[in-house]
Amino acid sequence: MGIIKLQSPTDKPYAGAQTMPNVPPKLKVFLCHSSGDKPIVRELYQRLKAESHWLEPWLDEEELYPGQPWQYAIEKALEESHIILVCLTPESVAKIGYVQAEIETALYYAKYMPEGLSNIIPLKLAECEIPRRLSKWQAARFYDERGREMLLKGLRLHAKNFGIVIPEPPVATPPVEKPPVPPVAVPQPAPPVAKAAEPKPAPSENDAERLLDEIGDLTTTHQRRMEIGDRLSEIGDTRRGVGLRPDGIPDIEWLAVAPGGKLEIEKQNFEVQPFYIAQYQITFAQYEAFVKAADGYNNREWWQGFPREYQPQTLSEQRQKGLNMPRDNMSWYQTVAFGRWLTQCMQGWQLPNPGGSGSPLIIGENAEVRLPTEWEWQWAAQGGSQQRKYPWGAWQKGYANTDEAGLGRTTAVGMYPQGAAACGAMDMGGNVWEWCQNKYEKPKEVAVDASGKYRVLRGGSFLVSQANASCVYRYFNLPRNDLNFFGFRLVVCVANAPL
Repeated sequence: MGIIKLQSPTDKPYAGAQTMPNVPPKLKVFLCHSSGDKPIVRELYQRLKAESHWLEPWLDEEELYPGQPWQYAIEKALEESHIILVCLTPESVAKIGYVQAEIETALYYAKYMPEGLSNIIPLKLAECEIPRRLSKWQAARFYDERGREMLLKGLRLHAKNFGIVIPEPPVATPPVEKPPVPPVAVPQPAPPVAKAAEPKPAPSENDAERLLDEIGDLTTTHQRRMEIGDRLSEIGDTRRGVGLRPDGIPDIEWLAVAPGGKLEIEKQNFEVQPFYIAQYQITFAQYEAFVKAADGYNNREWWQGFPREYQPQTLSEQRQKGLNMPRDNMSWYQTVAFGRWLTQCMQGWQLPNPGGSGSPLIIGENAEVRLPTEWEWQWAAQGGSQQRKYPWGAWQKGYANTDEAGLGRTTAVGMYPQGAAACGAMDMGGNVWEWCQNKYEKPKEVAVDASGKYRVLRGGSFLVSQANASCVYRYFNLPRNDLNFFGFRLVVCVANAPL
């Protein structure tokens, strides 16, 4: 790709200060990023869009239209922006490509800023070194809640420096009271015979059955699937694998993934043995059982081997309320701790050998409950040797909750049965990213440690495109990060070294 052609701004006022007549100005923020960081940049974009009464983010995939000269459009957006957020990860810092040209353009315009004003904010999407050419500006971070709060605080200060007024929330005007109108005498009819209030009928099993039949219809829209999930949460979602058993232990529907086989990831070969995988992503109801259990979330036993400050880790609030929603805002540490606790809860349980013959799997003896490795996850998602591109096969609109759905949020688990993998697992494409056991840069390293190195996520989410939801797409993040599109599911498999 060609390099952006720069025009000197010295003969005109700073472009970011230009506004349309009679239109309240907004702080224009350009998101400079590497294409490999799209998933988390989309989350950043959504967070900034929530402040749209005073802030206007610019993201290429949201603003560029087919046939538009994209280099010119990007240059124009850079020139007109008040603030340029330079999004950084270890990969983007080292990457050769167009993002470096965008950074050079940002630095060029920074030279012509009025005294006392700054238009560049280096933004760390993950822990990384700040490039020397950006080190003169104080960096922000987006990988924890405190950092995200400070980013918005900083943008508000920049808005003030640019003379942009952030509007206060509108104050409701009390209604003007009118003088009472003298009543007109009207003959009153005889009072009706009082009837006892009729209670509303309780939801019946038929209501749930009707809703579940509806999600099996291929013509059911994304919006309707979201509404059905919300309604099931209200009336009580009794599907097996979504809630809890009578004894309070998460009720997980385990699906056999067999036979095993071999696959390649990052030019490394992996052997997959038959195992069981959860039909659904772990729900809010199921994770709450861990949180509320006497020997649950606050028991340090489940957090051993993590950095001390995450023993246990502070739990972020569920973003999408509903007992049957996937538990979101999950870090890798929090998912591993849940698996350890559930292994203890299921101690002694037996499952038939997933390969169809041989000794049964006995939890706590020859088997354990844990996160899937990414080769186990991919094997289940792609249908083993079928090597499906998506869990259901070729891409089909309406088969998953990705950004194509336009919902901007998670749905209840299992709202897309037509998108099931060959083994029957639901939502392996879309809804929330799913943490895997192994490290990203060294996939064969699966053990728990305190290194804080990147761990793998798979499957895409409601915020990302279909490409990110394919069976082979690899994503990563720091194990401490608990973004609101991160969730997980579990497997039962032959036990190895303690994890």
